[in-house]
Amino acid sequence: MLRTVSAEPRDKLTQLSDVTWALIEAHGEFLEASDGDLILEAQQTDNHLLIVLAGKVTLLYPSEGDFTPTAIYRDRGKVLHHAGMHLKAANPFQIAALEDGTRVVLLEREFVYTLIGQDVSFAEFLFRDLSNRFLTALDFLREEREEPLILRLGKRLLSIAKNESNVELTQSEIAEIMAVTRISVSKSLKTLEERGLVKRSQRALITVNIEALEQWVSEQES
Repeated sequence: MLRTVSAEPRDKLTQLSDVTWALIEAHGEFLEASDGDLILEAQQTDNHLLIVLAGKVTLLYPSEGDFTPTAIYRDRGKVLHHAGMHLKAANPFQIAALEDGTRVVLLEREFVYTLIGQDVSFAEFLFRDLSNRFLTALDFLREEREEPLILRLGKRLLSIAKNESNVELTQSEIAEIMAVTRISVSKSLKTLEERGLVKRSQRALITVNIEALEQWVSEQES
């Protein structure tokens, strides 16, 4: 269950100045969650942002009525910029803890703007985090343009199954490895299975038809 807690010395981020951190301790809301707890509900109007202090969090987007974890994970020192922070819009996703003892600090919009005005290094911290994510997203788009996800997945499964045809990875784990959403992996696996190239027999077990998959990959690249 999500809990409001007091700031602890271990929470302090080295990227932030002592003065800025003291202000965050005084004005921020510190929260702690267990694995699976929701840190942010969907449809909230977010007049704030969150900074992860410990553990990991994931975004959950709606899909066919259910909220599904993505491969977008954020850990210590990472910032969660919400749509409402800039647009005053309802938040379309949820944010959930991936580990027990996950800690975040919530900063209200007006306080964030105050910090940006007082401390240029805090502004750099926020904008560097955001720009890094844009660059990462751009890399994914370039990679997808050069090779479709299903082909990259086929190659990855062949690499993993090089010495053993049974791949013991969940779809979420594959999604994290490939830095895509679990939904995208699920759709690609389904297509590969329909073509007889892989077989899913258990939640985390994928049997690869190595010879057939190698031939299919070769055909796609020719």
